[in-house]
Amino acid sequence: MLLPRTEVPIMHTLAMHHTLALSGQEAHAAPETPFDIDRAHAVTQFHIACRATKCPRKAAALRALENAGRLVLSTTHPR
Repeated sequence: MLLPRTEVPIMHTLAMHHTLALSGQEAHAAPETPFDIDRAHAVTQFHIACRATKCPRKAAALRALENAGRLVLSTTHPR
């Protein structure tokens, strides 16, 4: 049974959006300019399933947070 459009759970819709968005390689491209703190937080949350070693966008976000003193990267557990 399909739910009416107004009754679709928000998390389900968000998960579908993330899946579709992450399927394109352009979603993982490095930014042209460094992220500000708020955007870096949003990018790391959106790319939570990505490894920074494989995703230039997440790596750039983590660098921005590290440079701002908001994050200390682990040397033993890479993101």
